[in-house]
Amino acid sequence: MNSQALIRVIATREFMTRIRTRVFVITTALTVIAIGGYILLQAYVFNTSTSSLEVGFVGAAQSISAPVRAEAAGFGETINVRPYTSAAAGKADVQSGTLDALVSGSGAGTTMMVQSKVNLTLETVLNDVVRGRVLDQYLTKHRLPPSDVDGQLAFSVSVNELSPVNAARVEQIVIGLLVAGVLYVTMVIYGQLVAAGVIEEKSNRIVEILLATVRPWQLMLGKITGIGLVALVQVVLIAGVALVLASATKLVSIPTLGIDVVISGVVWFVLGYLMYALLYAAAGSMVSRQEDVASVALPVTLMLVAGWIIALTVAAPDPGSPATSVFSFIPLFSPVIMPVRIAAGLAPFWQVAISVVLVIATIYILVAIAGRIYRNSVLRIGGRVKLSDALGLSSSGKPVV
Repeated sequence: MNSQALIRVIATREFMTRIRTRVFVITTALTVIAIGGYILLQAYVFNTSTSSLEVGFVGAAQSISAPVRAEAAGFGETINVRPYTSAAAGKADVQSGTLDALVSGSGAGTTMMVQSKVNLTLETVLNDVVRGRVLDQYLTKHRLPPSDVDGQLAFSVSVNELSPVNAARVEQIVIGLLVAGVLYVTMVIYGQLVAAGVIEEKSNRIVEILLATVRPWQLMLGKITGIGLVALVQVVLIAGVALVLASATKLVSIPTLGIDVVISGVVWFVLGYLMYALLYAAAGSMVSRQEDVASVALPVTLMLVAGWIIALTVAAPDPGSPATSVFSFIPLFSPVIMPVRIAAGLAPFWQVAISVVLVIATIYILVAIAGRIYRNSVLRIGGRVKLSDALGLSSSGKPVV
């Protein structure tokens, strides 16, 4: 069998073995349930942007129902007007909870009845409308045309925003940061899983049997590919459920999310996983005990953590800054920085292409380096293998014979 066929066989075995485990099924199901529950809570419990108030108007107060509803709409508040002929009936509905507020009286004697807490927007709008009515009556009584006075007051204070906030851009950045966060968490979890898998085969001596028929780099790439496919399936399942629920509950729209963000998320996951999985596999081959996974993989994990911190502190606040652009070209940071820039619409295609080429070139270099470390370390049982020995160098820097 040629190398591609061998890698495919190893990857298929790794994929089928891990995807059938209870751990994969349970963790995927729990994650889907958790994310689905969070989205539903945000849409139907914590989301008050589309609130609607049932407000009753009785007697003379019915004359201000239309302007109150119109002005409240300008504040993003929907008011359903319910006329009443009896204050007692309105009070009973307020007490039963079917009515949010009951407005009665006129002018300075206007009263609003609520059960326990008044809606601040409704209170502000009601005060504004009633005061306007009282002012009009006063002006008419003193033979001053209200329209002339209203014309003098028909202005707004102009606002000069030095750094205007684009609401759509903010939402895009948040989406990009979420994509980067998912990639970061997935690469950490499955990268360490690669290291643990290498140590497991090394400690139980299975690797010695496997290396009798395949080359070390073929075994390493097959394991990385198989575990990566498991990770990809899990990410696609979770992201698909989250996207469907978020779209159905109107928390996010498909045009806002952007097909480019989805595609870039998949591409950067594949590239980022391959790059870091090679490092994790090389690190895992240098020890023989599962207890040593965390310590040997710490330098690799710290690089991922550094990328995520940069995404939070540099890329998210200003995705168009020169610093963000520079970091997005550094291969080890690109998988968590570039998705933020792409989601914000601030990454030209040529920059994305250059970043992808740099990451692919880094992967090719890491295949050679990680393959050498894996080949020189995976059969060594006992203590931790020194990096110089893993690279095939003696203490003098010369190749070991």
